[in-house]
Amino acid sequence: MSIRSVTDVEGVPGFSEGEGLYSGIEDVLWSRRDAMKLFRALFELVPDALVLADSSYRILVVNTNAVTLFGMSEEALTGSDCRLLVSEAVTEEFADALQGLETDSVWSGTLDARVVEGPSVPVEIAARKVSIASDVLFQIVFHDISSHVTLEQDLQRKDAVVEGMNLALRHVIRSVHEERREMKDELVQQVKDQVLPALERIADEDSSDMRQNYKAVIEDQLGEMSDGSPAPLDNLLIRLTPREMEICRLIALGRKTREICELLQISFETMQTHRKNIRRKLGLTGQGISLYVFLQQGQQSSAR
Repeated sequence: MSIRSVTDVEGVPGFSEGEGLYSGIEDVLWSRRDAMKLFRALFELVPDALVLADSSYRILVVNTNAVTLFGMSEEALTGSDCRLLVSEAVTEEFADALQGLETDSVWSGTLDARVVEGPSVPVEIAARKVSIASDVLFQIVFHDISSHVTLEQDLQRKDAVVEGMNLALRHVIRSVHEERREMKDELVQQVKDQVLPALERIADEDSSDMRQNYKAVIEDQLGEMSDGSPAPLDNLLIRLTPREMEICRLIALGRKTREICELLQISFETMQTHRKNIRRKLGLTGQGISLYVFLQQGQQSSAR
């Protein structure tokens, strides 16, 4: 084609037919290159993995985030089936979603993305079907939510730990209440079994000395109750009659049998009968321990 000067329809000289055609083609090419650069730049600006596929679901282009997410090179991804970008368990669900899309409509869902190495990655997917000129394209965005899932799992674990602590605390509180109730019931029973009988003995006793003895026993019992449990000897002494209590007090003081008989003006046989009854009530029958030693040991236990 020769390049010659011509005059345009308005008579403006300087327009070359050959130059105009060449310049027009060049302008078109540069415009297309600029448009592709702009498209690519905008494509890369998307903060998530972005995939563009044709109507047969073949990948046309991907951005850098998609390469990072799926662990595959851009060359490996390009031309592959976009429906295989999700895990095998949800491939059919994803394929049905894409197939059911209408032009300019959007489908979104949460599935697992398939990666080359390592476990699948939970992602939120937004797929849009668009029509450009006579072509149908799928624009698919994969948003990695693995960190959110991990955070949610951590929160669930912490909630489980807190709930476990709450259950343990409720159990402890319930145990404390039960223990208090048991202690209260036990204390009431001890008062009925040990203190009330002594009070009844005091009410029926004419001797001032014996009333003082019973009073001392009650005080010891109340003191032991506040510390834990009453002294075993005090429980046993409550079973004795006033005369037997007095004999025990004299035996504990180290008085001999005949001295006690003279002090109480009783016969030796009566004294022996009292000793026999005392040993039986104190559970000493058939045991090789003297009444004096037993009473001394009981007093030492009460002192501790």
